[in-house]
Amino acid sequence: MEELLALEAETKFLLTANNRSYEKTLMQELLRVFEEAERLFGPRDASYQLSIPRITECATSRAYVFPPLRMTRIYLSRESGIKPWMASLELAHEAIHVLSPVGFSRGPTILEEGLAEYFAQRYVSRVHGMTFEWGTNAKADAVMRAVSNLLAKNKLVIKDLRTRQPVISKIDEKLLVEVAGVELSQAKFLSADFQNYWQPPSPLSKFAAEGAERIAASLRSIWN
Repeated sequence: MEELLALEAETKFLLTANNRSYEKTLMQELLRVFEEAERLFGPRDASYQLSIPRITECATSRAYVFPPLRMTRIYLSRESGIKPWMASLELAHEAIHVLSPVGFSRGPTILEEGLAEYFAQRYVSRVHGMTFEWGTNAKADAVMRAVSNLLAKNKLVIKDLRTRQPVISKIDEKLLVEVAGVELSQAKFLSADFQNYWQPPSPLSKFAAEGAERIAASLRSIWN
């Protein structure tokens, strides 16, 4: 459903002549976000073109990556259209997923997803003065605690790891142990697939993946 809403956002953009100044403002902020993210975590894969973010009717944000076109676009939630801090949070979160994109070939690891949320909260706390509390979700707390502990030892550890493996989602337990000095059990946790941890796959997951590919094909045709 969320993929269809992203497709709807592209269609509206083509068929309406609304003022796009807000989307341009979002793009300017996204570039500032990347300046900070690259300083902390290493360079973005510049072979992918950044497209202007879109406001959608989705409940959550998401980033789409299209390797054949070497393009990425961040789709923000409907709430971000009325709450500037939410737009900043979603831009910062999705920017981490776009630092080293891999398309639909694999999902984020716990390390990548936790880093995305850690960075987003850090960014919004500084820019908008927001505060975030843990304790409402045990799984989310475990992810945030693992990433926070990793960065507390060395705030540039992700940049160091990416000199060996530029793609964040491909940083494995061996690298985490060798480069970051992480204990093996924690390294295995950080390098595990986030989606399987958050929501174990169901018999419908194969059909969902195929549906995502079809949506991707539709978005590709719009971009073309």
